[in-house]
Amino acid sequence: MLKVEFYGGKGGVGKTTLSSARAHYYTKLGKKTLLVSTDPAHSISDVLGIQVGSKLKSITPLLDAIEIDPEEEANLYIDQIRRDLNSILSPVVLEDVNKQLRAARVMPGTHEASLFDKMIELMDLHKDVYDVMIFDTAPTGHTLRLLTLPELLIEWFEGLIKKREKIVKLKAMLGLKEDDPILARLKIRRDTFLKAKDMIRSDNTSIHLVMNPEKMPLEETKKAMKYLNDAHQPVAEIIINKILPPDIVEPFFKNKIKKEQEVIAEVKAIYSYLKITEIYLLDQDMDADSLFKIVELL
Repeated sequence: MLKVEFYGGKGGVGKTTLSSARAHYYTKLGKKTLLVSTDPAHSISDVLGIQVGSKLKSITPLLDAIEIDPEEEANLYIDQIRRDLNSILSPVVLEDVNKQLRAARVMPGTHEASLFDKMIELMDLHKDVYDVMIFDTAPTGHTLRLLTLPELLIEWFEGLIKKREKIVKLKAMLGLKEDDPILARLKIRRDTFLKAKDMIRSDNTSIHLVMNPEKMPLEETKKAMKYLNDAHQPVAEIIINKILPPDIVEPFFKNKIKKEQEVIAEVKAIYSYLKITEIYLLDQDMDADSLFKIVELL
């Protein structure tokens, strides 16, 4: 069965590096893996050393990658809505609807909804192709919205369905008994998000938070943990990245190391029930070659 992992955390903590390394780790275990970037500022191409793009790209025999373009997906999402409405609304109504759809391309939430549709499509269509699917997400807030989106949209669509059912019932009372394409479409969308919720809540789906051993990333991790716990979305692992090696003797770095170790100790004390992975800072820039040094630490 498909294993799905989401990697999130504050910007700049190394989510792309860690998710890419974990993808290579799974290929070493012989598992066919798909690495997906949902961050508009894509960088898995830089880490992997191969231009990826918005189509599935073979990196190694066991590793494929894709960088989802939120702008492109939002346009496809709106165009699909327009096609659906063209078949059920009159030309007069469509003129006003098209104005709203043009505005919707830049409205808050459109990118998240379209991005989520693409993620679910990948998980559903390719569940028999890959053993593991890893999502490298944008900074924390974006990740949290994506993971809790199904709950919000299911409730929203349920409300729309109830209102539409009242209209259908009134039509039936007037003798207009016929299939309602709008109601049918609303139910399809609701069922899609019900499936998405089941996928995300599955025991085979896990969330991995990445942080640096500093106070600000720690505070953001705490907030993310609370948000996910409140949403009943458990976290599987906290990865503490870019830890300074303990054998540095310069006074400046010794003090920095002391502060880092205090943060690490706090993480272990608060989240003792979680897997805590520690990754030490490398003495070179991250690229396709140095990535494999991280793989060895996972």
